[in-house]
Amino acid sequence: HNQWSDEVFRKELEVVKEERRLRTEDNPHARLFEAMQAMVYQASPYRRPIVGWMSDLDSMTADDARAFYRRWYTPTNAAVIVAGDVDVDAVRTLAEKYYGSLPVHAVPPRKPRNEPEQTGMRRLDFKAPAEQAYVALAFKVPGLKPAGLPATAAAPTDATSDDALALTVLSAVLSGYDGARLPRALTLSEKPVADDAGAYYVLTARGPQLFTLYGIPAVGKTATEVEAALRAQVALVAQAGVTEAELTRVKNQWVAGEVYKQDSVFNQARALGVGWINGYPLASDQRLLERLRTVTAAQVQAVAARYFGDDALTVATLLPQPVD
Repeated sequence: HNQWSDEVFRKELEVVKEERRLRTEDNPHARLFEAMQAMVYQASPYRRPIVGWMSDLDSMTADDARAFYRRWYTPTNAAVIVAGDVDVDAVRTLAEKYYGSLPVHAVPPRKPRNEPEQTGMRRLDFKAPAEQAYVALAFKVPGLKPAGLPATAAAPTDATSDDALALTVLSAVLSGYDGARLPRALTLSEKPVADDAGAYYVLTARGPQLFTLYGIPAVGKTATEVEAALRAQVALVAQAGVTEAELTRVKNQWVAGEVYKQDSVFNQARALGVGWINGYPLASDQRLLERLRTVTAAQVQAVAARYFGDDALTVATLLPQPVD
């Protein structure tokens, strides 16, 4: 029933502050990405750290937390997910007993915070104590939306979701396995330009999506050279496409990963819950696998050519400062 004293809150808040120091304040890469998010997004809530800036924590009160709980923690804004070998009727009885008695009220309407169109490259030079430089390139790209995974195979899908699936495959082609394109070209060549390089893309989210490339310069190389090498690999896909062998490998790897996740009862529940909050129909995980299998080499080549221009790009570079 949200019963705790102001003193308990103050103690727990100090724990959260220490977690932020360990995870972010003392980690130059984490601080770089936090600053980059604030530059990438101007209107989206994604520009703010989930845990808040340290000044937010310094000024937070127990009543702030209580008010937040009263506003958002209601059955109309929640789902109970149960997975495993259970008695469905017994679970329903328990759910109605413990959750059905909670006060119900409508949640406040979420006001739109649509991100304005980016009209030029953004750059951030970030100084922090570190031994090596680091560069991250964040491109604004589309993500998968519920319309892209309809409840039935016969239902129509949308082109944006097709691109999101192709971007997932592109990310895996670039750095989804040992010997993928980025590590092979940048770190494993005779004259490596980077000590580490990769790409990542999150397929589903409620808000806008990013496709990120990153790299750590090798000895004698600069962040500028790594940035150019990363973009050259994407340009190569846009010009020459990917091979059927690459396509088959990353698809099989993705499908296997999704299937093996079902070995965990926790992951089964999590998939249902994440699907629900994002508006996807039941069995959307199976529809996702079906659609991923249909991604073609031409689609991967097309998204590499379409989404990696300067106007959608933010480049963040870590400039190492003396560690002491």
